[in-house]
Amino acid sequence: MVAKISSWTANKLSYVGRSQLIQTVLFGIQAYWSQLYVIPSKVLSTIEAYCRSYLWSGTNTITRKVLIVWDKVCTPKSMCGLGLLNIRQWNKVAIAKASWDIEHKAGWMVRKIFEARDTMALIQDIKTGSLIKQIYLKLISDNERITWKTLRFGNDARPKTQFTVWLHMHGRLMTVDRLSSWGINVDPICNLCNSHNETRNHVFMECPFSNKVWEGVLKWMQVPLFRTSQWELMEKWIIKTSKGKSQRAQIFKIAYTEWVHTMWIERNQRIFEKITKSHSQLMREIAYVCNIRASTRIKKLVQQLNI
Repeated sequence: MVAKISSWTANKLSYVGRSQLIQTVLFGIQAYWSQLYVIPSKVLSTIEAYCRSYLWSGTNTITRKVLIVWDKVCTPKSMCGLGLLNIRQWNKVAIAKASWDIEHKAGWMVRKIFEARDTMALIQDIKTGSLIKQIYLKLISDNERITWKTLRFGNDARPKTQFTVWLHMHGRLMTVDRLSSWGINVDPICNLCNSHNETRNHVFMECPFSNKVWEGVLKWMQVPLFRTSQWELMEKWIIKTSKGKSQRAQIFKIAYTEWVHTMWIERNQRIFEKITKSHSQLMREIAYVCNIRASTRIKKLVQQLNI
């Protein structure tokens, strides 16, 4: 697994690309062996450390850089995760399934050796489908479902922008206030407006520059402007406006996701590359991407909107 990660580090992949490789290749290897052996806890910890380090840093060495705790990452999308495999739970379920097979197919002496009764009890309620998958889902069902899952499903926005929104909704984007809390000495002033300290709420709710871009996007979508200084109220409005299968809701979902990503990229370019774009340029870029990414069902309506 380390060799595969080493071969990938030469490719400059995004967070989404790395998560796909971890899910399909690395966890595929682990899932196979977990059905044959009880993998030691230390080995599982090492596997998690390499996967976590590759996702967040793109390296083949173990690092401590983490934006979202790994247990949260390894939960389904509806539970605010990325849908990656929780290898500890998967290993437990795979061995329990093997134990169940042996108990029902081997003699009484072999059956007495296995004591995985708590997990095996879940098998009794499963009649069809994959035993391992369904027990795995039962084991992780205690995780709280997120209120903003409407942004996670049926969203035609680019995968990398959805990843940015995932961090944004968790409040884990590396804004200046978070960097300062880690003891990093950085200029606290927002690079978008150059007048207030940078926080998540400021960049995406209070900053005059980002608000001007967002107001233009809302006007383009023909959605009434909503203003508030409280993140909880803003989150409720975002969920309400993007909820449902209507064409307007689908367009709003794409546009909001692309706007968050666009403002974050603009912020980073101003800091690291000294490149600045006007609010009208950013509005046109968002409208262009929405037009390209829109599904067939809503594309006609998107094309009728004038920026």
